Amino acid sequence: MSLSSTHDTARSLQALVDRTVGNDQSIPGVILRVETPDFTWEGAAGYCDPRRGFVLRVDDAFHAASITKMFTATLCLQLAEEGLVDLDTGIGHYLEETLTDGLHIHDGRDHGASLTLRQLLSHTSGIADFFGDGPPDPDGKPPFVAEMAADPHRLWDPRKVIAWFKPRMAPRFAPGTGWHYSDTGFLLAGLVIEAVTGEPLHHAYRRRIFEPLGMAHSYLLYREEPRPVTPERGPANPFVGDTDYGSLRSTSADWGSGGLVVTAGDLARFLRAFADSGIFQQTQSRVQMQSWHPTGEAGVDYGLGLRRFDLTALGLPGFGELWGHTGFLKSFALYWPQGDAVICGTMNQSQTTGVFSDRRPVSPLVPATLTLLSPAPTVAHRSERAAGVVPFQVRAQ
Repeated sequence: MSLSSTHDTARSLQALVDRTVGNDQSIPGVILRVETPDFTWEGAAGYCDPRRGFVLRVDDAFHAASITKMFTATLCLQLAEEGLVDLDTGIGHYLEETLTDGLHIHDGRDHGASLTLRQLLSHTSGIADFFGDGPPDPDGKPPFVAEMAADPHRLWDPRKVIAWFKPRMAPRFAPGTGWHYSDTGFLLAGLVIEAVTGEPLHHAYRRRIFEPLGMAHSYLLYREEPRPVTPERGPANPFVGDTDYGSLRSTSADWGSGGLVVTAGDLARFLRAFADSGIFQQTQSRVQMQSWHPTGEAGVDYGLGLRRFDLTALGLPGFGELWGHTGFLKSFALYWPQGDAVICGTMNQSQTTGVFSDRRPVSPLVPATLTLLSPAPTVAHRSERAAGVVPFQVRAQ
């Protein structure tokens, strides 16, 4: 990339970030970081804390949400390399019977103890999603979300979440016979990690991933002290509509399925190491994480703690694929192999429109960024990009 094109791309990316915040008043602030072999850029717009007027900075921490799943799955694959877990052994081998009993009763048979880490990490276990499943209340909240709202200051232990879940939610199918997104599975995976390492989950993240990669500002919320770049600056306030999601201590239930706080710089370190095979001792571990399962949505597959997007099927022909993970607050940590590019950041708002998936929409910053990074094949395409036109279908949340 030439110096002039680098400057043009940087200006266009900042304009994209500014426009995103300016065009949707529900979005409090946006962070975007882009890294390619010859170009690194990061930008921000909006507010870290709208009520206090704190302007958002590029190095502010934010809620990773379900990007956490990629880290939890990575830990499991590291432990498998060391022989501490077997991805195809039932979790009853690692967890107490009182925890697994009643987890997954299907056709009169309790499969709880025989659910495997591979099934949990790939969402093929059939176990229900404690966070999103169940009949909604009159306000549209799923049962557990309503529980969180009713007691916003509660600190949830993962075992307490499982205890709440078991009598309330039936499995969706027999293990290994379908696909259904489930935060519950990643709570169980986190408990397995604690059982075999003998340390809290946040210690395992830190010792095995954060410290080796120099991720100095990432942490598991409510389980350890914040690690901001600038002292006394908390993570950016995320919103669900008008609700300040970050003010709810009950979000501690996310834990190993969505509880990490990160910076864009830290996420980029992790993604680059993952893409360059710097996370695992064995290449096969990453290959296993990229064993894709169909999700029932065209162009969207899932591996072990990884999402994959076939960009041709999703309206961006010639762009190849993306993989990584996203979060419901429109956070994203994605790798684009065709451009050897890392794209990560957040919009800090769950209710804004998204792309690629009806069930779990992705930030529209992602395809817009891709079109700015990719050489334009025709004059017409160049003019479309200059006008801010992106050839993809927007999905409402």
